[in-house]
Amino acid sequence: MSGIVYFDDALPVFASLVKHMWGEQALADNLFLRDADGRLTLVVLSQHPREAREQLSKEVRAKLKVYVDEEFSVATPEELFDDRLTDFSYAHHLTLHHHEFEGKVWLVDRRLVGADWLLQPSTPVRAPARLVFASIKGGVGRSTALCVLAAHLAGRGKRVLTLDMDLEAPGLGNMLLPGETLPEFGLLDYLVEQHLGTLGDEFFADLIASSWLGGGKGRVDVIPALGRRSLQNPENALAKIARAYLVGGAQDGGNPTGFTDHIQQLLMRVAVPTSYDVVLIDSRAGLHETSAAAVIGLGAEVFLFGIDQTQTLAGYELLFAHLATLPRQPDDDWRERLNLVQAKAPFDIQAHIGYAETIQNLMKQYLWPTGQLQHEPADLASLQGEFETEWEDIVPLMDDSGPMPPIVILDNQRFQSFDPIRDRSTLEERVYSDTFGEFLKKIDEILNDDRN
Repeated sequence: MSGIVYFDDALPVFASLVKHMWGEQALADNLFLRDADGRLTLVVLSQHPREAREQLSKEVRAKLKVYVDEEFSVATPEELFDDRLTDFSYAHHLTLHHHEFEGKVWLVDRRLVGADWLLQPSTPVRAPARLVFASIKGGVGRSTALCVLAAHLAGRGKRVLTLDMDLEAPGLGNMLLPGETLPEFGLLDYLVEQHLGTLGDEFFADLIASSWLGGGKGRVDVIPALGRRSLQNPENALAKIARAYLVGGAQDGGNPTGFTDHIQQLLMRVAVPTSYDVVLIDSRAGLHETSAAAVIGLGAEVFLFGIDQTQTLAGYELLFAHLATLPRQPDDDWRERLNLVQAKAPFDIQAHIGYAETIQNLMKQYLWPTGQLQHEPADLASLQGEFETEWEDIVPLMDDSGPMPPIVILDNQRFQSFDPIRDRSTLEERVYSDTFGEFLKKIDEILNDDRN
């Protein structure tokens, strides 16, 4: 273990030292804490003599240098003044693959941003159903598909609420609300204003506008990312965005809340079953904090859009590798709510089989690994039932399930420069049915929608 240690090396090197000096069982009995700067502490929960702790601390500081806390490289929860660190349910059970160490460790990761990615996936929301449209890259037809689906559902008499969570590259307002019909406020205003106090009914009434979609059958309402105020005062938009992701602002004066909490509060307020049948949520592209809320935090059916590009596969590998660290409950396997979508696929079926197989296998590699032994840490057995965490039996788990093949949306030049305000015929069923037919059929199945 020589050379300079960087972020990717720090935890494996530390784990290797613990295993070498205290034995492999110490990695199951104790956990690591990584602070906002990336510095590590071994939180000691099992019995080890002070001399052993001091020797390990000396070795760790020598090897990891800036990547350990100088004063508390090895410490107990009491010494860190944090009793929460005695609870393994705050930690993630990570599998490390590194030339220094291969195996599992428990990690509590403290972050200033990106903390929503550490939340346990929310349980599904059934009424009204929530559907999230997410992607690694922009330009894959995610927002276009959402608009098509909104038109499809409204044409069947459904009451639809759409929410644009892409604050930096808003789209739904421009697609579904002509300028004069935009509401006064947008999601950006909600995120800024709710930090400062309770918002009244008048604000929420000015947050939602009705689209021209529906044709006298159903209804499509829109919460745009930006409302009229932001467009009338564009010099303030970046200042608002800088404050949109702040932690805090619990309207009830309770515990500090993050981005996911704020979106949940909004949907609980406006997306009630008496008003809507389904909520369509357009996530920001990439792995931003807002994507965490959409993908794991809202109890939604998630559609992961991609096109046949190397960048798409590389990005989804990062996402799947992280999702693999999240717990699953026996009565709620959130993996089943992840749906792959291959957008802009060629009409020749053989031409897009390659991407379909690659992304499906990548997802299975991380989220449906087969033939692996999964063990419960021996000394934690006595704690079973004490904490809200996932407990695994000491038996081989052969998981024969896996992700479904991607839903295909065909390539169509007419939708390349999608602008339904200028060309409303693109949201007519006779125009979109061939291109989006398979996708819409899948949605109907999920929603138990009768397509008479």
